[in-house]
Amino acid sequence: MFTRLTLISLLLAGCAPIINASTLVWDAIEAHIDMEPDQEQARAVFTVTNEGEKTVRIARIKTSCGCTGSILDKKIIEPGESTEVVATFNKGKRQGLNRNRLQVYLDSEPEPVVTLLMNVQIPTLIEAKPQIVYWSASSSKSERRVRITLDKHYIDEITGIDFDRSQLKVSEEPGDLDEGIAKVLVIEPLDYTQLYRGTITIHGNGPGGRTAETRLHAFIQP
Repeated sequence: MFTRLTLISLLLAGCAPIINASTLVWDAIEAHIDMEPDQEQARAVFTVTNEGEKTVRIARIKTSCGCTGSILDKKIIEPGESTEVVATFNKGKRQGLNRNRLQVYLDSEPEPVVTLLMNVQIPTLIEAKPQIVYWSASSSKSERRVRITLDKHYIDEITGIDFDRSQLKVSEEPGDLDEGIAKVLVIEPLDYTQLYRGTITIHGNGPGGRTAETRLHAFIQP
């Protein structure tokens, strides 16, 4: 049977992580970053200060993605001192908005003391929607329409469209500029009965000689 003293001790032990967490003050726990097209890595700096009376040690930092890393200025934070957590994000082939988490753990605590958020927006210079057009025996034997949008900060014209002319017919229609649509591609197989898997590549140019491309995929499954 638990005594009152034992119960109080257990309650205090359960509150220890909360007490430790309350002594750490972060300048921010969320960062928003807009990457440039040629930028391969983004960084965000989170500063934490130990406002408690005991020394705190950061044991580890767990990231939500292999593309995200962390650099810790120092693990041991004395009372009144600060340290920095530098979050890094490697772009690779990624596009659009990437949401990443970094969970910070203290010594002997199973739960993270804080979860840092790093939101990285990668510009999509040319975007095709949808990115896949598909025909099967059960689907309609009709054209498919793909909307092409450009990031006008970097690309202002479509310069070419490459595709297999022996398999596909691709024509262009004007887009709705009010909605940011540069062109609409109208795609249709020349033969619905022939198995085909291929790629359509859209090329574009922008200020300063910048070039970009995007790909969409066409499948025919008779």
